[in-house]
Amino acid sequence: MRPLSARNPRIQRLARLARRGEERAAQRALLVEGPVLLGTALDAQVPLVDVYVDEAAWDRGAVAAVLERLPASVEPWLVPPGVLDRVGDAATSQGITAVVERREPPWPTPAATPFVLVLAEVSDPGNAGTLIRAAAAAGAGAVVVGGGVDPSSPKVVRSSAGAIFGIDVVDTLSSFDSVAKLRALGYRTAGMVVRDGTPHDAADLTGPLAVVLGNEAHGLSPELVATLDQQLTIEMAGPTESLNVAMAGTVVCFEVLRQRRRT
Repeated sequence: MRPLSARNPRIQRLARLARRGEERAAQRALLVEGPVLLGTALDAQVPLVDVYVDEAAWDRGAVAAVLERLPASVEPWLVPPGVLDRVGDAATSQGITAVVERREPPWPTPAATPFVLVLAEVSDPGNAGTLIRAAAAAGAGAVVVGGGVDPSSPKVVRSSAGAIFGIDVVDTLSSFDSVAKLRALGYRTAGMVVRDGTPHDAADLTGPLAVVLGNEAHGLSPELVATLDQQLTIEMAGPTESLNVAMAGTVVCFEVLRQRRRT
């Protein structure tokens, strides 16, 4: 391993990656914090750019184990104790941080990717990461992010529990343009609304389908709803008016999976 001082420019670049979306976009990179998440990235064969290890942790438990899995072409940087915690995004780096290449996948197509989840102005990185994880677990081939959250955010990566490494995430600026593009590609679009939609478990969710989820506070705008092919509602048995967007998205993702397993 190569020693690195706390004032080395590489450390400053690492701090910018943690805090600035434009820096991650310019470098086409994601920040991966902790040995478990790095292990998931290695499982997915995500190309590594750099690995930084706290000199107080390199020979300990999970950090030592994941270091043994690094390809021979990657030589980690050894940094002074506490530096990774100060420059990273997580409360603690858990002793190891990596920079990995960020893929820029093409738009999905109905033939190859019949189920897509669309995040239309979802703003919370924790919700976005959870939804990416749910989509991957339910067999979606892609997640399209239309405005709102930056999917390269380290919190999105953490909240996805590494699922972001194994599913295509298409990042766009406009939910309207995203939905229009998917419809033009041949997807049926179904948006989640609080009330007056078809019950999600009574709707036909087979075939090429893009499920659209809206902003946490405001849901889908009426203008966007007007462009959709279908509206879906999760019916409540109790007094609760609605579910958090991550919960609602998870419910509908697994209803899609249930119906597709049945056909």
